Amino acid sequence: MTSSPSAVQPARPVVLTRPVAGARAPRYRLDRSAPARWPGRPAALDDAQRAVVEHRGGPLLVLAGPGTGKTTTLVEAVARRVEAGQELGSILVLTFSRRAARELSERITARVGAAFGGPVAWTFHSWCYAQLRAYPMAGDPAPRLLTGPERFTRLRELIDGSRELGRPGWPAPLEVCLRTRGFAEEVEALLARVREVGLDPASLEELAARARRPDWAALARFYTDYLDNLGYDGALDYPELGHRAARLVEDPERGQPIRDRYRAVFVDEYQDTDPAQERLLAALTAGGGDLVAFGDPDQSIYAFRGARVRGLLDFPARFRRADRSPADVLALGVSRRMSPPVLAASREVASRLPVSGLPVWALRAHRRLAPAEPDHAGEVEALSFPSEGAETEAIADLLRREHLTRAVPWHEMAVLTRSAEALPAVARALTAAGVPVDLAGDEPPLAERPAAALLLTALRCADDPGSLTTADARSLLLSPLGGADPAGLRALGRALRDHARSAPGEAVAAADGADSDQAPGSSVGWPAGLVSSAELIRDLVADPGSLPGPVPAELARPAVQVGSLLALVGRRLRAGVTPQDALWALWEGTAWPARLRRVSASGYGAARRAAEADLDAVVALFDAAGRLGERRGPGGGAQGLIADLTSQDFAADDRAGAEVRPDAVRLLTAHRAKGLEWDVVVIRGVQDGAWPDLRAQHSLLGTEQLDAPQRGGLRPPETPRDRWAEERRLFYVAVTRARHRLVVTAVDAVGADGARRSELLAELGVRITSGASWTPRPLTLPSLVATLRRLAADPGATPALRQAARRRLATLAAVTDHADRPLVLSAHPDRWWGARDETASDVPVAAPTAPIPLSGSSLSSLRDCSLRWFLEHEAHAGQPATTAQSFGRVVHALADEVTAGRTPADLAALDARLDLVWRQLAFEAQWRSDQERTAARQALARFLDWHAAERGRAVLGSEARFGIDLTVDGRPVRLRGSMDRIELDDGGQVHVVDFKTGRSAVSPREIAEHVQLGTYQLAVREGAVDDRVTTRDAPSPETTPQPEEAGESAVPGGAELVYLRREANEDRAGPGAPGGPTGLPQVQRQDALPPGRSWIDELVGDAVRTITTEAFVPTPGPGCDYCSFRRACPAFVEGRQVVT
Repeated sequence: MTSSPSAVQPARPVVLTRPVAGARAPRYRLDRSAPARWPGRPAALDDAQRAVVEHRGGPLLVLAGPGTGKTTTLVEAVARRVEAGQELGSILVLTFSRRAARELSERITARVGAAFGGPVAWTFHSWCYAQLRAYPMAGDPAPRLLTGPERFTRLRELIDGSRELGRPGWPAPLEVCLRTRGFAEEVEALLARVREVGLDPASLEELAARARRPDWAALARFYTDYLDNLGYDGALDYPELGHRAARLVEDPERGQPIRDRYRAVFVDEYQDTDPAQERLLAALTAGGGDLVAFGDPDQSIYAFRGARVRGLLDFPARFRRADRSPADVLALGVSRRMSPPVLAASREVASRLPVSGLPVWALRAHRRLAPAEPDHAGEVEALSFPSEGAETEAIADLLRREHLTRAVPWHEMAVLTRSAEALPAVARALTAAGVPVDLAGDEPPLAERPAAALLLTALRCADDPGSLTTADARSLLLSPLGGADPAGLRALGRALRDHARSAPGEAVAAADGADSDQAPGSSVGWPAGLVSSAELIRDLVADPGSLPGPVPAELARPAVQVGSLLALVGRRLRAGVTPQDALWALWEGTAWPARLRRVSASGYGAARRAAEADLDAVVALFDAAGRLGERRGPGGGAQGLIADLTSQDFAADDRAGAEVRPDAVRLLTAHRAKGLEWDVVVIRGVQDGAWPDLRAQHSLLGTEQLDAPQRGGLRPPETPRDRWAEERRLFYVAVTRARHRLVVTAVDAVGADGARRSELLAELGVRITSGASWTPRPLTLPSLVATLRRLAADPGATPALRQAARRRLATLAAVTDHADRPLVLSAHPDRWWGARDETASDVPVAAPTAPIPLSGSSLSSLRDCSLRWFLEHEAHAGQPATTAQSFGRVVHALADEVTAGRTPADLAALDARLDLVWRQLAFEAQWRSDQERTAARQALARFLDWHAAERGRAVLGSEARFGIDLTVDGRPVRLRGSMDRIELDDGGQVHVVDFKTGRSAVSPREIAEHVQLGTYQLAVREGAVDDRVTTRDAPSPETTPQPEEAGESAVPGGAELVYLRREANEDRAGPGAPGGPTGLPQVQRQDALPPGRSWIDELVGDAVRTITTEAFVPTPGPGCDYCSFRRACPAFVEGRQVVT
């Protein structure tokens, strides 16, 4: 996916094609950019450039500063050689990025006017890989290159294996960190440095003995094992490429064709080479071929990768002419990029950079660049701000003004920072301010990108249907594969649960008023009564043919569609198709691809960017599946692909290169900005502690101490002066990215602990201006609409001004996109808070003729706060089920099993039942799960003690659902609920028990009018349990308590709360130790309702009147502290409307 950062490319149709069946190693590529156009005519050159172009006969070092026409010179040098009769295939051009290699190839091909049968310019890695594949060792297959994530995963696996095998004998201090990601990263960095500086395992072991580093000795042995592992698999990693390629070119026989082929080698960005690459170049040109290296010692910023400026400074001595004299040195002296003010600021910074080892005249010419257009306008600013927020706000305003007032395209501006950690926060702030950003290097691992993650989840569930969880089913149905919405999913869950409740032999009872879309997991092993709607939906996806007849087909369409697709792909996988073909079947199985292609080609804004990101992820996933098939053959399998991708901790380097958004400001680090340029550049965060970053770069394994063998193998410790020089070179690179305008910002806070601007700011040679007073009106649509609205309603404005503001608002409100969608919704009065009258629903909350449904929980909620009741019960805006609710459902279900005699009243038996379901409960941490598991066992122990205690009562039932019809104020009412346990005492009175699994108890004064218990007593009084009392099967009339008169309603004798998580004496003695012995639970009793009308009757009447009059008002109280609607509640400041 390629695009030029310096030109806006028109939108092009998106095409994603499938490879021909049987083709080896298919590659998918999504390309939306138009090909670059380069002139085919000779370029105008200055004297220094002509001297480089005409150079023949030996090595040449060209000092090429930023914007000095280095690329043009290189292209012309190649073209002149071709025009003189030299074959293009005998000229090798090497550079350090694929973007640069692609641009060089295009420019050279356009300039010489002839096509070439292969790449003209290469990266070092790509050229080395091509040679190793073209000239393999006799009998060996062509090597396969590991991606970065694949290499890291393999290293972690080998480290884990080495620990178990006791090899390579890690030092004791390292044993504790072998399994950590950080240690694997340290090992990866050290092994890469070993190859970069030209060492091997044997030389590393010698260095270990000399430096007395037992960790290096262990790593040398581990490196041998790692290389053996690569060799067994026919694989190579990037650090190994240069080493193997150098050995190949040096080989007297195998390397002879390569050395004979190239008569001239051109190297771009030579200051970024490492010793291994220098060795390769020496081997390539050992036969007398020309070597022309372009470099800039002031832009040597990759010391952390092994590149050191010393390599460029040593070039004349290392690469000598035929007469053994040092290589020639030339300097390009005209800057064609930077405006004079920007060039002058860059010269100020460059003058402070230390360089030694080059001819004085060459260094002077290199540093004293002259502008190509002395009269060209430009600007350099240095600004300081009191805070990071003020700094970012000013940057956003500056970028918008450049775009709107100076017509600078978004893609011609960039914001650079010292470190990547600052980028996400800056991106969020700029986006919020209306500045489109392209954040470089922020891609997550492939398996975490939404589109790829979705296809991998579907692939796993198709290959292994037993792995389908409720969470998988929900995510698949709500994804583009299913196309469902949350409301439809809730409706489907309710329909499935209603059918299950009514089906014979089913016991699927939810808690009173519950309508949970979240389930603990699989229903296997759950006690009766705990199968949730989420589990029923999961079961339907697993078996789409099991759709019950009463459930509407349209409601179940997404579940049936996804289930059928998974079943189809599963059958194909079992028939032997590759993961690649299975992914293609999933991709093509819905309307998702067409929708993405349509939005990508014709959409706009965030929707288009999201569609393009999804297409990119799908392309990368297909490419990864193809690589897996190439590596493992047909036996790799779907699970192998999934394991491979989910084990990767960071994004692979995309083969096609990262796409650049053509309509956004680039946001990247100074390191990543090297080689790029923009009209406007903002360098952010140039304050002490951030830039320069002078912290010593010490690693656990001493990677930074390794050096090339010819330099002794060990590098002297880095000094603060070295760090300063590196940081100043990095700042110089950032400064020289700007063509016309450069803005450097820093935080200079007030106070002893505040940040201070860096002295780098002063090195620009311009006045530092305080940005504390930067308060211009933001040039954003929301700001414009707000200003116009204020003017339109301002009584102090003239009528003409108010009318003009209204006309402009109307114009903005009428602006639409190509699909006739309004672009400025906030300009329309329908969108203004307080501008419209309050509305009244045409449909009453309670239908006049239908019974009003009430329950104990709804009565309690209506009494405490009728507005909260409405939002939870009618608007269905409540919070989803929590693990505490799942805990309570499990304990209640097991208590019911004991009461009903389905499970013995034995703690061991209950413990075993608890083990069956506990692993399916979702907790945020394992320690929390363990803690709650202990609490559940203690709660069941207390229940058994309470259950066995003699209370002079007989059990009538448990988990008893009821529904009774009442008439209140002339309105029918349906009172419903579920009683945890019903008991009959010796006097024939009915007692209701409600088990509580919460940690707190109600106060003694509240128990007298506890709504839940009062509701149960009212239900008993109104006949909810009459059938249980009159039909109870008793051994004899003498021992069986009966109601006072046969045929009369049961008499409530009271109700009680039994707290299974609290001891009977806990209020006095405090809670017991977790896991300790338990006693009887705490019990709170409510007296029997008095004869006639009681407080609960009054409460029911109040509730009915509240519902029928729809007087839902907030009632502040203790529950407000835990209410999920507080932020929208008019009783509190944060919930009041802005406009009243």
